[in-house]
Order: sequence, then C-alpha cells, then structure tokens
Amino acid sequence: MAETNKPTATKGVLSIAMIKKLIGAVVGIILGVYIAGIGVPEGLTTKAMWGMAVFICAIVWWIAEVFPDYVTALLMCSAWAVFDIVPFGTAFGGFSNATIWLLIGAFGMAAAVGKCGLLTRISLYLMNLFPLTFKGQTLALMVTGTLMTPLIPSGSAKIAVLAPFAAAVSDSMGYKKKTQGAGGIFAAMFLSLGCIHPLFLSGSFMCYSVVGLLPKDIQSQVTWTSWFINALPWGITVLVLGYLAILFLYKPEEEKRLASTMIKDQRAALGPMSKNEKYVSVVLVLTLLIWMTEVLHGINATIIAIAALAALLGYNVIDRNTFKSGIAWDAIMFIGCIFAVSGVFSALKITGWIGKVLGPHVAPLLAGNIYLFLAVLCIVIYLVRFVLASQLAVITIFTLLLTPLALKEGISPWIMGFTSFVAINVWILMYQNAQYLVAFFGAAGGEMVNHRQMIKLCVAYMIISIIGLLVSIPFWKLTGLIQ
Repeated sequence: MAETNKPTATKGVLSIAMIKKLIGAVVGIILGVYIAGIGVPEGLTTKAMWGMAVFICAIVWWIAEVFPDYVTALLMCSAWAVFDIVPFGTAFGGFSNATIWLLIGAFGMAAAVGKCGLLTRISLYLMNLFPLTFKGQTLALMVTGTLMTPLIPSGSAKIAVLAPFAAAVSDSMGYKKKTQGAGGIFAAMFLSLGCIHPLFLSGSFMCYSVVGLLPKDIQSQVTWTSWFINALPWGITVLVLGYLAILFLYKPEEEKRLASTMIKDQRAALGPMSKNEKYVSVVLVLTLLIWMTEVLHGINATIIAIAALAALLGYNVIDRNTFKSGIAWDAIMFIGCIFAVSGVFSALKITGWIGKVLGPHVAPLLAGNIYLFLAVLCIVIYLVRFVLASQLAVITIFTLLLTPLALKEGISPWIMGFTSFVAINVWILMYQNAQYLVAFFGAAGGEMVNHRQMIKLCVAYMIISIIGLLVSIPFWKLTGLIQ
C-alpha cells in the first residue's frame, strides 16, 4: 500500500505546484492589464503605463515562480520590445552595461580559483587563523570582507570572488547546503561585502555617485577620511549588531568544530602549489591590485576583468567545458535584464514621475524630528525599491529631491545621499539587488542557501541600518553636519 501511495502523493504535490504557478501567471497578467488601463497620470504616457504593467506582471511571476527567474526576466524585456513600449536596444540595454562584462570576468576568475584548488588552500589557511567554530568562522568572513571592502571599489567583483570561498568554508565545516550553518556563513560573507561598503568612500562606485550628486561646495568638503569618520557610527552599529543577528538567526542545528589536526592533514594532502594554482594566484593578485588602484591609473575594472579572464582562458586554466559550465550564464541573463529596467524606466520618464509624486509627501517631514525623518525616509525607500529596481536611480531621485530642503534646514545634503545609499540595499525580492544575485549564484551556483533564508538577514539589516543612522545623529551634530 505504501508503494502505491507514493506516486499519488507525488502527483498531488506536482498538481498543487502547477496550480500555484497558473494562479500566479493569471494574477500577474490581470494586475498588469489593470495597471495599464487605470488611466494615464499627469507626467506619464500610455507607453509608460504599459511599461510599468509589464514590470508589475514580472514581479508577480517572480514571486509565484511561474518560470525560472531568468526566463521571466527575458520575457519581460521581450515584451517591452515586442509591444513597442521601448526600442529593442533599450529593452535589452542592460547587456551593453559594462558591469555585465565585469561579472563574466569575475565569474570566470571564481571558476578558475575553484577548479585549480586554490580556493580550498585559501579557505584552510583562513580557517586556521580564527576559532574553528561557527562563531569563529563567521567572524573570520566578516573581518576579511570588511578589510577588503575599501580596497576594491567594485562590490560585484569582490563578491564574485569570495562567494565561492564562503561556500568552500561551509562545506569544509560540514554544513549541508541550505541549512542554518550554511546560511550563517553566507550571511557573514554578504553582510561584510554586500552591505558595509557605504562605510568607505572607495568601497563602491556608488559612493562616488553620491558625491557627484551633491552641490559643488559640499563636494569639496568630502574626502576619504571625512566620509569614513562620518559613516563610522553607522558602520560599527551594522557590523556589531549584524554579527549578533547572524549568530541568533542562523544558529546551527548542530554545533560543529573542526579539529586542528584535520586542517593540518587537509593542507598536507594538498601538497605544494601546482602550476595552475601559481598562475591563478598571480592573475588574481594582479587583478585585485589593479582594481584597488583604479582611482590612480584610471583603467576600468571591466577591462581588467576581461583581460584576466582571457589570460586564464589562454593558459587553459579554464577550458571549454569549464567556461560553459563554470560560469552561471542563467544568472548573467537575469542580471542583464535587471540592469535594463533602469534604462526602460528612464526612457519612459517613470523615474522622474516617481520623484515628483513622492516629493510633496516626504519633504514636509524634514522640517520636523530628524530622527523620525530618517526612519521614515528609509521605510519609504524600502517600499520604493519594490517598484524601482535601479539602486542608482533611487539614490539620484532622493538625493536631488532632498538636497535643497536639507540645506534650508541646516542639514548637510551628504546625510540625504548617505541615508538613501544605505536604504537601497534590500533584497526581499531577488531582483532588487544585483550584488545579492552575484553572491547568491556565485556561492555554489545558487545551491548554498535558499532565498527564504536570506530574507531574515535582509529584514535584520533594514532594522539595524535604521538604528545605525539614529545612533549617528548625535555624532553628526558634533561634526557640524546637522546645525
């Protein structure tokens, strides 16, 4: 009887899953049609409404998992082009973004590091420097990520290299994929590399974008040191409370500790470095050094990433099979489509319309309590990010919108830009954060953790980030940013 019941149960589960997908597909289409047909607000066009309708439909399909995420993303961009909402070049403009090529190069380097065994050697070395417990290894990853952040201004490049390393650490500790322990290791890696970059001016290209949005006289006052000092209270809060949150949210079901003899044995088993390991080490170190010093020589990080990939391909460290299977091409497709959203919204003037709609409702709060204002501003941005996928677009809208109002109230516009920057970094839905996508797919091809696990980390970060901003306010009054 048990044998005959198994197929029936399996069919039942499959049919329920299929019904869920069908319901999601229908709801997405209906909601999209509704958005397109409710009328055209002042400042938008019919095409803009259809553009948003397609995007809303895609969001519902991603939530319901109607198709794999990259398939839905490709259908979204195709719909924008097929229905002549925007030209084809705009609909798929994300694939002309230099970051896509940087990601391909970085994914290629990660594949080479993993294939040649260098990743295992590095992970064993670092594991030996910290306590061999869950607490020790999460701390090791957070310290490593934080120290590397100001050295490489490309968050995606750093994450693409270290995400597979985090997966190797988790595997070496014996945590099965998608368990609490694996989730904690991933969370420590991403919190330090994907969330803490606003602490350093050189931590992200978007930091320089924030500075560029400020008035000229304010720009001249922002240096690497002043940025770091003013961001330090927020950074310390996020690092300390974030680490405690990881220990609480991802406490392993079973505490595991590796014996030091095991690490020694594994390092001995590796033997001396192979030619491939040495070659990859040289390419990786040179690539990281050139990325770190991009401000000095001006060579674009994307060019260096592709050159490094070519060097690895030319030396056959990455052979044809590794090139096809070692790089997460489905992730590349998904991220490229997500990058296109910003260009589509800009072409349809949706970005500017959102700023005009939100402005009258958000700005009056600035004249009241600054603590309440910053908390509300973060919450508003969290909500906006469900609709507006482009992080830089959100930073631009809110920084430019609030700068004149901040100056009027005796508040440095840098606070508006910094607050907008830290608030955009959410990943409740995967499409919201390109760096999270790099981390998620870069760590064991998306198999290390499931997205539901990381929603807990996102909510914790959203709360902790607001606390960090509130803690910073008295300090900002001392430094003169708030009069």
